[in-house]
Amino acid sequence: MNFRTVIFSGIMTALIGAMLGLAVNHISERPSRRPMSLIVGASLGFVIGAAYQAVEQGKSRIMDDNDIEPSEQNQVSGEPYKK
Repeated sequence: MNFRTVIFSGIMTALIGAMLGLAVNHISERPSRRPMSLIVGASLGFVIGAAYQAVEQGKSRIMDDNDIEPSEQNQVSGEPYKK
C-alpha cells in the first residue's frame, strides 16, 4: 500500500471538509461554533479520503493478484465471471 497516496488523499479531502465546515458555519451564523465546525469538517474529510484511497488500493491489489480486469469482475458479488 502506498501510504503517501493515502495521506495525500486524506489531506485533500480534509481541505474540502474544512471548506464545507466553514460554509455550514456561515449559514448557521453562530461564531461560537466556528472552530468546532472547522475541526469536525477537516477530521471527517481526512478520515473519509484516507479510507477511500486505502480501499481503492486494496481493490486494485486484489485484482492484480488474480489477474482480473475490472470489466471481468461480477459487480454484485465481486467474484470473477465464470465462462
